[in-house]
Amino acid sequence: MSKKNRIICGLDVGTTKICMMIARGRPDGSLEVLSTGYANSSGLKKGVVVDLDEAAASIRKAADEAEGKSGVSVDWVTIGAAGDHFQGFNSHGAITIEGNHQEVTAEEMAQVIRAAQSVPIPPDREVIHVLPQEFFLDDHGGIQNPVGLFGSRLDVNIHVVTCQSSLNQNLINAVNRAQMRVKKVVLQQLASAEAVLTRDEKELGTAVIDIGGGTTDIAVFIKNAVQFTKVLPVGGSHFTRDLAVGLQTPMEEAERIKKESGTLLTERILEGETVVVPGMGTRAARSVPRMAVCEILRDRAAELYELVKDQLWKAVENERLIAGIVITGGGSMLDGMLELAEETLGMPVRQGLPLGVQGLTEELSHPVYATSIGLALFGAEEAGYRKRSIGKTNGSPGLFNRILSWAGN
Repeated sequence: MSKKNRIICGLDVGTTKICMMIARGRPDGSLEVLSTGYANSSGLKKGVVVDLDEAAASIRKAADEAEGKSGVSVDWVTIGAAGDHFQGFNSHGAITIEGNHQEVTAEEMAQVIRAAQSVPIPPDREVIHVLPQEFFLDDHGGIQNPVGLFGSRLDVNIHVVTCQSSLNQNLINAVNRAQMRVKKVVLQQLASAEAVLTRDEKELGTAVIDIGGGTTDIAVFIKNAVQFTKVLPVGGSHFTRDLAVGLQTPMEEAERIKKESGTLLTERILEGETVVVPGMGTRAARSVPRMAVCEILRDRAAELYELVKDQLWKAVENERLIAGIVITGGGSMLDGMLELAEETLGMPVRQGLPLGVQGLTEELSHPVYATSIGLALFGAEEAGYRKRSIGKTNGSPGLFNRILSWAGN
């Protein structure tokens, strides 16, 4: 495979930022980061395109920066998507194994996945992920790849992710208008998980919470499979808006105050600490107790984590997330987010930083780049020279991609 053909690009199209990651696949199956591009996002709200031209211009700006740094021109990208129109559900399918020897073939594996995915969905929605969780042969479970095994009945549990077709197409059109083509759309938290989770965490049970600008995206992994996904329409921009309203200051000033003075660890704030808050319009700036500023942020964070807690309760039922919680995304960088998560969710929490990619500088080893790095890893899997880690089989990546190809992008 030529160096040109080994180029992989992940494009994280978020509500507040656009991040492009250009990487090269190495002969050993690992990825090497070549360059990144970053731009403030315009034309999107809660992960959904609301102005096609503005969204395309933001995407193009990030692409120009990444291409300029690496000297590589990008044609195809794997894009990350969010928005509360994305919905996930679990399903079950079963077939009888035909033939004298009753040996499971790749075609029968595809057939049982198709049977599980045959749940009717509304005509305005489309499937973007079909993720096998576990196969069963004659009621014996724990099977990741049944091909070549013998039995009379094959069952499978899968997780399916769907989205609203028109909103997904709007995102693809924005990328096309930015002079690139979309190879695959990936749910944002699955990409983040690919970058920040270890195999042990996926196996033992963990939840990834990706706090972005407009949404908070949840994915639960148990036994190395996706068990649950959810997109909540609340993110870091809502923290900023709460400050802007509560302090009566412009949004850009509220964002600056959040980053410079914000903390959820209000017990550490010294008595008498103040924050200078610029006024709206021609109104003069004024001093506000730092405690008042941070209580606004803490109230919003506590509300967000209660929403997350409700979703995790639905997701795991009687299972336990033994490996705890991994929090990533730009919104996770607010001081005290990890501590409040542990307090509210009652589980160990760690920061999700990108793992296992060559060429990561200190700047790139940051939660804000987790999704774009994960998208590059997904792109490498699609290209067939990196082993799949979600819904993995023991066969070749090409075989697994062929088995799932009927589900489309």
